[in-house]
Amino acid sequence: MEQDVTRALRREEKITLTLRALYEQYGFRKYRMGKFEEYELYMENKNFLKNPNIITFHDLDGRLMALKPDVTLSIAKNTRANAHSAEKVYYLENVYWLEKQSGGYKEVNQLGLESIGRLDAFSYYEVLCLAQETLSAISENHRMQMSHIGFWVSLLDGLSIEEGIRKELFSCIHGKRLHELKALLENAAIAPFAAELILQAASLCGDFAETLAAARRIAISNGMTDALNELETVYGLLKQKGCADQLTLDFSLVNDSDYYDGLIFQGFVEGVPRAVLTGGYYGKLMRKFGRNLDAIGFAVYLNELD
Repeated sequence: MEQDVTRALRREEKITLTLRALYEQYGFRKYRMGKFEEYELYMENKNFLKNPNIITFHDLDGRLMALKPDVTLSIAKNTRANAHSAEKVYYLENVYWLEKQSGGYKEVNQLGLESIGRLDAFSYYEVLCLAQETLSAISENHRMQMSHIGFWVSLLDGLSIEEGIRKELFSCIHGKRLHELKALLENAAIAPFAAELILQAASLCGDFAETLAAARRIAISNGMTDALNELETVYGLLKQKGCADQLTLDFSLVNDSDYYDGLIFQGFVEGVPRAVLTGGYYGKLMRKFGRNLDAIGFAVYLNELD
């Protein structure tokens, strides 16, 4: 009877059951939240959202509410973690987006986990290892890319690159549009040495160990070296566990530095043209909520598997 029920489950449901058991095995507890949150939370952190188009309504006392477009923000705001006690949670929630292109509403099934507290390299390794195992549960043919936003922030600070062009610069880097990046640097009158260093950094991609060694050759600050040391430490732990075979280091992977300030990563599976898993270290977001804590996690958008 149990086998019949298992066979009747959709592929997405089987994956979800497998992953819930895996996360609980590692000590993550289920996190539940309501469908609504005050709009202000999301409005103040729109750049953190995968889709910034928020569905809103007024409740009976006049407050502007939102159908939740994200889970991580709620967890970060309401976590019980502190300097002495970490919190490890996973979630399976529906989030709601307004798709401007189609003009319609979209309900997205989101699975993910977060680790919050005073974390160390082993905590980061644990989350990254679970991200790899998550991809394995979805497809045998998968790969994960890793980067470190601290490497970029320290490089741009060291070269005195103005804040005004960084967002556009990151957009070119993330899209691997090196010709546009070169033109942007020329138009901004960036010194040739600095421009060449940025272009070299944007091209760093491939085998983890080889790319890490290449990145060390252009490191010009202690901050860049610290970021590379952190990447090397976590990579060593993943390699020992056998979780590094399908892992590449790609410095074109960049996120919003207003929220992320450490390791960032994304995962792909065969047959899906976009990343199905995204994650990273978001200590800056915790400090924005007045919490001097570390935080790292990832989310999987199960609808992408269709």
